[in-house]
Amino acid sequence: MMHEEQKLSLEGVFGDRIRHNKVERLVYSHDMGVLPKEIRKMIQCLPDAVCQPVSGQEVEALARQADEAGIPLVPRGAGTSGFGGPIPTRHGIVVDFIRMKKIRGINEGEGTVTAEPGVTWAELQKYLNARGYALRTYPSSALSATLGGWIAQGGAGYGSFEFGYCIQSLESLELVIPGGSRKTLRGKELELVDSLCGITGMIVEATLKVKPIDDELVTLASFEQLSDAAQLLQRLREIEVPLWSVSMTTPAFLSLKQRATQHAVLPENLYYLTMVYPRARKAKVESLLEPLIESHRGEVMNDALAREEWSEKFYPMRFKKLGPTLVASEVVIPISRLNEFVDRVEKKYKGSFALEGTMVGSDQIAVLGFMLADERKLGFPLVYANSLSVMAIGEELGGRVYTPGLYFADRARGILGADTLARVWDYKQRVDPGGIMNPGKVIPPALDRKSPTRMLLSAMSVAEKGRELISLTGKILDKLQSGNFRSPLPPQITKDTFACALCGYCRDVCTVYDAQPWESNSPRGKYFLLNQIIKGKLELNEEVCSALYACTTCKKCDTVCQIQAQNAHNWLSLRPCFHGAGVDNTGLALVRENVLKTQNFWGVPAEEKFQWLDVPTLKKGKVGYWAGCWANIVMPNMAQNATRILDKTGVEFVHLGEKEGCCGLYLALGGYTDDFAQYAAENLKNLNEAGVETLVLSCPGCYATFSEYYPDVAKELGIECNIRFRHLTCYLSDMVGSGKLQFKEPMPQKITYHDSCHVGRWFGHYEEPRKVLQAIPGLQLLEMEHNREESLCCGLVSAFDSLPTVAHSGRKRVDEAERTGADYLVTNCAGCGTQFNTSCRSLGSSVKQKSFTDLVAEALGLPTQDPSENAGQYMKAAAELLKDSGMKKS
Repeated sequence: MMHEEQKLSLEGVFGDRIRHNKVERLVYSHDMGVLPKEIRKMIQCLPDAVCQPVSGQEVEALARQADEAGIPLVPRGAGTSGFGGPIPTRHGIVVDFIRMKKIRGINEGEGTVTAEPGVTWAELQKYLNARGYALRTYPSSALSATLGGWIAQGGAGYGSFEFGYCIQSLESLELVIPGGSRKTLRGKELELVDSLCGITGMIVEATLKVKPIDDELVTLASFEQLSDAAQLLQRLREIEVPLWSVSMTTPAFLSLKQRATQHAVLPENLYYLTMVYPRARKAKVESLLEPLIESHRGEVMNDALAREEWSEKFYPMRFKKLGPTLVASEVVIPISRLNEFVDRVEKKYKGSFALEGTMVGSDQIAVLGFMLADERKLGFPLVYANSLSVMAIGEELGGRVYTPGLYFADRARGILGADTLARVWDYKQRVDPGGIMNPGKVIPPALDRKSPTRMLLSAMSVAEKGRELISLTGKILDKLQSGNFRSPLPPQITKDTFACALCGYCRDVCTVYDAQPWESNSPRGKYFLLNQIIKGKLELNEEVCSALYACTTCKKCDTVCQIQAQNAHNWLSLRPCFHGAGVDNTGLALVRENVLKTQNFWGVPAEEKFQWLDVPTLKKGKVGYWAGCWANIVMPNMAQNATRILDKTGVEFVHLGEKEGCCGLYLALGGYTDDFAQYAAENLKNLNEAGVETLVLSCPGCYATFSEYYPDVAKELGIECNIRFRHLTCYLSDMVGSGKLQFKEPMPQKITYHDSCHVGRWFGHYEEPRKVLQAIPGLQLLEMEHNREESLCCGLVSAFDSLPTVAHSGRKRVDEAERTGADYLVTNCAGCGTQFNTSCRSLGSSVKQKSFTDLVAEALGLPTQDPSENAGQYMKAAAELLKDSGMKKS
C-alpha cells in the first residue's frame, strides 16, 4: 500500500487527476476479459491509485517517484484486450493515458503522423481522412482502442493483409523508462515495446506510417466448403492479388451475430470472405479476384450486402448478450492449416465455437473464437478451459497464441521468439532493475523469479494438462444448472450487466465521461460496478450511487453499444434502487418538493406560469398544446411563439391552463416512481376530459416522458391513453409538407442547428426540424461537426451532480457552433436553449442562441421576445441551488 506522504507527493504532480477511492480503483482492476474469480484471487489486481497524466513531463515525474518508492506502474489504454495487459498484479498505480490525446501532425515528406498514446485509432483515422490520408492498419476495436494500447498489446487488424502487424507501421516511439528518462526507439529497437504491455516503459508519443486516402471497395464471397475458401486464400499470394484487408467468418459466427441482432440477411450455412481494396486498384483486383472466386466454387454477394457486412467490422461481439458471457480464444496459424484448424474446432465443439479470422500478410491468419457461457454458473471456471483447448489445436498445427499478456507469459518464447525474448529480458533488467513496470506480464516466471503471476500461471498449466476433462465437466455443470439467478436489480439491467461486452465504445461518446474521463463515469464502468453488486461484492452506498447516477440520458452510448442495450433506460431504472439503499440526490429531492407543491420544476405559483399566453385557446378539442416547465417559466418566448404560430396558421388548440402541471420527468429522474405515476394519471385524466387526440409539445423532455412512459403507466393503472404525442418541430414539418405552413418573409441569416437528445436520439427526428428551417427563404443552414445522431448533448441534466460537466458541455458545443461561421445556434429545447444562451453570453461568443420557434415566428412576421435576461437569472438561481447537489444518505 502507498504511504500518505507518497500520496501527497503524487497529488502535487497530478492534482485532482489522481484518485485513491475504492470505486475508481475497482473499475480499473479489469480489462475486457471476464475471468473466473478463482483466477482473479491469485493476483493483487486492485490498484492503490489511478492517475491520468496530461504530458510526457508528468509521466517522467511519475516514473521517477515510483522508481524511488518501488511502486508498480501499470500503463493502460482503453482496456479493450482480454489478455490481462492493463490488470495490476501487485497493486500499484494504474496510469490511464486518456488525457494524452494530442495529434502532433502529419509529416507529408515522410508519410507519417505523430500522436500521443491516448488518442483512439478511430480519432486518428478521422484526423487523417480530413487531410487526405488514412491509417495503414487498425484494430477491430478501433472505436475505443488507443494508439499506445494497441502498440503495447501488439497484433494485427484490418489492413494487415497488405501491411502486416502493427509494428510494421511504426516509425518511432518516445518511451519513458523507470527513473524518469526518455528514450526514442526506431527500427529493431521497436521490438523492445511491441506486444510487451509496457514492461519496458510507458509510450508517450508514437510516429506511424500512413497511406493516401482512397475509397474502400468490398467484395464479399460465400463458399459452401471452407476448403474452397482456404485454398483461395493460399492462391492470393501466388497470383499477387493487391488486396488491403482479408477476413473470414464461419457459419457459427454469422448465425450467432444475426440471431443477436435479429437481422438475418446472409445464409447462415456458408463461409464468407470479406476482401477490401482501394478504388485505385479496382480494375486489377476484380480481374484477378472474380475468376479466382468462381474457380473455387464461390459466389460473389451483391454490393449492398458487402457494404453492410463491412460496416459491422467494429462489432464482432454483438452476440455476447446471448451468453451472456463469452469464452474467447485467439491464435495465429499458417494459412495453409486454416481448413484443418477450423474443421477440428467445428467437429470438437459441434458449431458452438464461433470463429472469425483476419489475414496477416499472405501466409498467416489471426483467428478469434468465441463460445457462449454464463459467468454466474458454477461450471464457468471449467468451461473457461475450452479456450485453452482451441489454442492447443492451433499450436499443434504450427500456430501460436496471439499475444502473451498476463495469462500466456509462459508461452512468450513461442510467441515472441527465443532471441527476442532473451533480448527483451536483458533490456528490462537493465532499465527496470526494481521490476516496477507492469510486473507479471510477458516474461515467464522461469526467467523472472519475482513474477507475481507464478501461482496463476502454474494453475493455468495444470488446467492446460487436464483441459479435456475440465472442459467436459464444465459443459455438464453448465447444462445442469438453471439460468435463474437472484439479483437485487431490475431484470433487464441485470441481463445487460452480464451481457456488456466491456468494449469501451461508450466511453468516447459519453457526455459525462467526456467532461471528466474517469472509468467510473462511463457506461462500461457502471456495468462493472453493477456486476459486482449483483455478485454481492459491493454495496449501494453514497460513493457507488454517485458513480451509478452520473448520466444525462443523452443516449449517445446506445448508438455504439455492441449488444444494443438501452442504457439510458437502464440507468433510470436504477434510481428507485437508490432510495431502497437510503441514498437520495439532494437536488432532485428539492425539485420533487417544488413539483409536489406547485406542479412545476421551479416552484413558481401556478397563476404566474402562463403570463405569456396571448392567443385564444379551447377548453375542449382534438389538438392540445403543452409547453412544459422550462418553456413556461425560463424561456417563455418558446411557448409564446408556439401558440402564436398555431394561431396564425389556423390551428385551434386546447390549453389546460393551470391544470398543465409537470410531466413528471424530474420525478422519474429522481426515481420517485409513485409520485410520477400519480402525475401521469392526473395529466392523462385532464387531457382525456378535454378530448385531446393529438398533443403538441414544445419541451423535448416532456415529449419523451409522455411518449415513452405514459402508455405504460396508463396500462398499469387501467387509464385510457390513445393520445398521439407530437413534438412541435414534427407537427410544423407536417404543416410545411401539406402547404399549410408557408413562409414569405426572407431571413438572410446563417444558422446552425442543435439536435436535442430527447427529440433526436430518443426518437430519430432529425430531418423534420431541418425541413421547416430549409423552407424559410434566405436561411443558410450550416451543420456542426457533430450533428443528427452524433449531436453533442448540452449537458444540462448534469447540474444535479456535476456543474463542471454542465460548463464543459456548453463550452464545447458553442465552440463547435462558432467553427461553422453561423450567426445563430438554433435550439428546439428550452433546457438546451437556456444552457447555450447563457454559455454564449458568458463566453463572449460570436454566435448567439436562438429558438427554433423564434425563426419560424419571425418568418411569419410575428413579434418575438429576447429570453436572455430571464434565462440568465434562472440559470444563476439553479447554479446556486444545486451547487452542493449530489448523492447523500437520506
